[in-house]
Amino acid sequence: MKFFTCFLIVGFSSAVYSSDQSWKDDDGLEVTIIKKIDDSECDIKSAGGDVVDQYYKLSDEKGEEIGSNFGKKPYTFTLGKNQVIPGMDRAMRGMCIGEIRKVIIPPKLGFAKDSNGQPLYYTVQLVNLFRANPGERWVTEEGIQIEQTHKIEPEKCKKAEQGDKIYQQYVLRLEDNTLVDSSYSRNAPFVFRLRNREVIDGMDIAMDGMCEGERRRVVIPSEYGYGAQGSPPEIPGGARLFFEIVLEKLVKRDEL
Repeated sequence: MKFFTCFLIVGFSSAVYSSDQSWKDDDGLEVTIIKKIDDSECDIKSAGGDVVDQYYKLSDEKGEEIGSNFGKKPYTFTLGKNQVIPGMDRAMRGMCIGEIRKVIIPPKLGFAKDSNGQPLYYTVQLVNLFRANPGERWVTEEGIQIEQTHKIEPEKCKKAEQGDKIYQQYVLRLEDNTLVDSSYSRNAPFVFRLRNREVIDGMDIAMDGMCEGERRRVVIPSEYGYGAQGSPPEIPGGARLFFEIVLEKLVKRDEL
């Protein structure tokens, strides 16, 4: 699994002025590159669908800082999924890892209702970028639906087996998209031994044979989840469970 640094653009506008280091689009979005990465050191540039980690600083028109996450945990979002304001999406497309830009976002491309007609002044850096390598889909004999949203090639696969120690990141939702739980909210992976009766049966089945670094989308029927009784109040009885999972780290049983 590779990580890179980047941001995104949702739409395109013709430029009022343009150069290699700065440009202004006809809808008022202004971008200036203040730390450029040489093409020889730029393996990949950000594009729609990438998952990116971002540092940002928001300032007022006088340069006074309003808020910043530089030196803290990066902000993570997916490009092209309407997870950030349109101006940020646009301004961050085509970035290299480590690149820093100054961005002026006009009200109509920012928080229009809350900006009082004032532009937003950002400094942004692309910290990490993840680009998925989609794989296969299948249904197990137990009825568990599995989709590889990012597969690891066989020659690079460190495969999970019974007794291995799993470091897992996950997001759990119900069928109506209600968020139930996420390991990301705790800033730490969920750790367990595979097929050691430490998790619901469906999760043991879903992660068996998974490669380190692999990502899966999993739907677990209630009989392999929390059953007819559910797990009140978050999970009703008979509920199917919709997981996004990442095998972040794997320690083999004989390495423990």
